[in-house]
Amino acid sequence: MQQTKPSRGGANRARKTNRYPVGRERKFLSKKGSMARRTGRPPGTAQQILADMSAREKHVAEIVDQKINLYTPGILAFEAASLLGAIEHGTHHLAIESTPIFQKINQYARKNGPHGKWRATRDFLEEFIETNAPGWNWREDARQGEIESRVRKQEDRRIAKDIAEDARWRMSWATKYYTPDVPDGFLLCGLAREDRNRRRFIRRTWPTLRELKLATAIPERTLKKIIVSLRPKNGEIVKEPLRHRFNRRGAVPLHYGPRLIVGVLHELLNRLQEFSIQDEERERLRKAILSVKRAFAARLGYSRRST
Repeated sequence: MQQTKPSRGGANRARKTNRYPVGRERKFLSKKGSMARRTGRPPGTAQQILADMSAREKHVAEIVDQKINLYTPGILAFEAASLLGAIEHGTHHLAIESTPIFQKINQYARKNGPHGKWRATRDFLEEFIETNAPGWNWREDARQGEIESRVRKQEDRRIAKDIAEDARWRMSWATKYYTPDVPDGFLLCGLAREDRNRRRFIRRTWPTLRELKLATAIPERTLKKIIVSLRPKNGEIVKEPLRHRFNRRGAVPLHYGPRLIVGVLHELLNRLQEFSIQDEERERLRKAILSVKRAFAARLGYSRRST
């Protein structure tokens, strides 16, 4: 009987679905992470973003100062109120008198009034405000301005933190050299389950190293060390012809079996106190980790019974 040779496409499919050999997987996991960093601007921290925002605001203020006329009575009265408020908050009068804006106020007063002699710089500024802005309760406006400034600073810090977290997340999504700051409960649940047609099913594929990093906020180098310490067996690391949704080129990622995932989640539980999050968020993450851990443990027990 004549034997038929298998087609090349079938051989390729069989080769692609083969289990990753233990020797090769250990060689991959033992690779050092001290590779050259990719080019590109790293994501800035919240402090750097706040500094950039302050620098832009200062630059805009300088442009405005160049465009507007500072020698109007209303603007000079406002500047005098700012200097008077600084004196009331403890600034020495000699430091106030040496500022350029005080020199402008003094020069304007010599030409347009008020004229006279005053015992202190505070008295001169109060009379200047009363002369150029009569009836203005500048202390109440200053109090409201302090409240608005405090609220604005809090909002700026929140925006800078969101921008920094978003930039770090995008870099973590695209490259192995960055890691999220805190674990993600939604991605943790996505390690074991997936939504299809508005229904939740058990996930068909095992998680990859990048997916573990995004869900657990543990660097890929540390994840490799954890997996090596678990001593992976044959069949627990699979190389499937499926790529990340966020990566359309490069090497095909490895997928890790349930026992290894359970070990990683156990390590994440031990590290949960190290993340700077609130207690409510930490408890929510702990419940999500335990739920995913039970799901992979059940899958591991089912695979053992089936064999």
